[in-house]
Amino acid sequence: MLLLELTTDKISLISSSAATLDVHVSYSINTAGVITFAKQNTAISSATTTDILAVPGASTVRNANYINVRNKDASLACDVTIQYNANATLCELFKATLQPGNVLSFTEGIGWFVYNTIPILDMVKYVTADSVHATAATFADVTGLTFPVISGRNYAYVAYLIAVTNASTTGAQFAIGGVTMTYMDLAGVSPLLAGDGISTAGTYTQGRATAINTAFSPQTTGAATNQLHWMAGGFTPSASGTFAIRATSEVSVAAGLTVRKGSWAWVRQTDN
Repeated sequence: MLLLELTTDKISLISSSAATLDVHVSYSINTAGVITFAKQNTAISSATTTDILAVPGASTVRNANYINVRNKDASLACDVTIQYNANATLCELFKATLQPGNVLSFTEGIGWFVYNTIPILDMVKYVTADSVHATAATFADVTGLTFPVISGRNYAYVAYLIAVTNASTTGAQFAIGGVTMTYMDLAGVSPLLAGDGISTAGTYTQGRATAINTAFSPQTTGAATNQLHWMAGGFTPSASGTFAIRATSEVSVAAGLTVRKGSWAWVRQTDN
């Protein structure tokens, strides 16, 4: 129960952005033992504090049985704080970040829950057949390693790629892309020459990229044996679409770069 017993008690909502929120409160009214029911609907579209359940009348008690807050904005997220206001003595009851389309719900006897209308992406995908990249300096999706992403959401990713080039004079290059970004960071490690990663026979490079379709390590030499390339980072797309792990051969040659079956990538949305 969320009881408003005094004529100075009320429940407010603090919104952190100009996201468009629809708020519904269903409540019961106890007047000398006689129970009646009512509702209060509120529309919010600014960063402000708004009363969502008004003070009760004299000699009555209000009980908030159900509260529903929906962020119906197309793009803006909003921090939503529900607070109890007892004559300017404030008590925070619950706080959540509502992404576009999300709902915060309180049901008497059950509690508070946040519902995501679009499931949070948490996906591992695999290369199920060799992905061949034969065109120089033209990044293309690694077959199987593409993921649906949403504009403005934040994501983290890791990829382990088993790859081989046609000769030691051909470099393997890896990047990310598929959608435009407001933010991205990519770091990785790649071998240059054949080696087991422990002995001195192997030479390794590491690098970083902050733009799509840009190799974290623009190699010009490689290895004609299977090598493991590792890459990881985070990104925020500026448009909804398909995120991809991408690859290119340094030179145009048949089977210049082949990403092997069994390579994999993991992408997870990091928003609440």
